[in-house]
Amino acid sequence: MKKYFSILFFAMCLCAAFLSGCGEPKKNAADSVRAIYDLYILGDTQGITSLGMTEEDINTARQTYDDSLKETLRANFSASGQEIEEAVLDELCNARKTALAKMKASAEIISEADGKATVVIHTTYFDESSLDADAFFSAKEDARHKSFASTEEQNKFLMDTYTQNLITAYHEVTPSEKTTDISVDCVIQNSTWVPANMSSFGSDLALAITGQTE
Repeated sequence: MKKYFSILFFAMCLCAAFLSGCGEPKKNAADSVRAIYDLYILGDTQGITSLGMTEEDINTARQTYDDSLKETLRANFSASGQEIEEAVLDELCNARKTALAKMKASAEIISEADGKATVVIHTTYFDESSLDADAFFSAKEDARHKSFASTEEQNKFLMDTYTQNLITAYHEVTPSEKTTDISVDCVIQNSTWVPANMSSFGSDLALAITGQTE
């Protein structure tokens, strides 16, 4: 259940391509960064809509993100020699969204001059690596106390139990009391403040909200 950051920064690059406008930016740099955070982390479209992104483009960006996440999860299971049912995959993805939607953030402008700005976003997070490891360890313990007719049957039980453990754990996530900070350099693009490097912002954000370090 690792490497989600590659999905997030790809989706954010797509988001930037959809943003358009004319004249002076309607929102400041902090509002723009927060709007992108709200879209992909909280599932809240209000901020990104105010930046000029259409409902159609928002739906396209979110669908691309969802599809990429599902493909990553499916590949993870395939690498373990297991296939995941579509209904279970949907349940797992939705559970993870539920966990992310519990996060909270604020953003502030640290500096701004000559069409450039530096924004710091403060976000809560949860330790996804530990959550994932605990779900698998619990599944292994359950399997250890059972008898199986074959290794294939054992592996299927292990992966099914692990998946359900993970789904439950996502639903029960409690965000951190403290926040972690991300510094974001921003520029004006199509009359909208956006992160100068969407890939870097997506990677940094995905690592931060899941309690990971580079």
